[in-house]
Amino acid sequence: MRLRWGAASPQERGPVVASPADPRHRNAIGSYSGAYAIYRALAVATRALAPNHRPDLTDTAPAALIGPHPQWVEPGRIVSLDPYGHLVGELFAEAIHAGLDVRPTIAVTTRYIACSDGATEGVPDSELASLLASHNDPQKAAAEIVAAAQAGGSRDNITCLAVFVD
Repeated sequence: MRLRWGAASPQERGPVVASPADPRHRNAIGSYSGAYAIYRALAVATRALAPNHRPDLTDTAPAALIGPHPQWVEPGRIVSLDPYGHLVGELFAEAIHAGLDVRPTIAVTTRYIACSDGATEGVPDSELASLLASHNDPQKAAAEIVAAAQAGGSRDNITCLAVFVD
């Protein structure tokens, strides 16, 4: 897969492909998801996740848009992040639909949660996201997630930390 770093548009530049799915398409060194690649490898090794699993990017979008900025395409400039990495589901949908394993290379978000497995055992991911989005106070969001996990029948310790960045 050809990559023209510094091209003026994402279509001219092409997607960053770091997937091990088909080495012929790779044009980047490293892996998707950074440190989460370790968790993915463990999930594959324990057969909790299929080795060929691809994330569903439907209805995913960054919480805030960044750029584009002129310096992203200036000759001689070094860009240390993939300027289109948070928009791959939109910008490279056709390539993804055709079977290319393109995934986000950066995440832009304003709300974070760290939960124990007790919280995630009792609350589906979609509900976690909804609970997190429905509050302006991180303490209230965390308390509601814990309450939902208890109501959802979690049998493990339940801990949740919510952080909002404005």
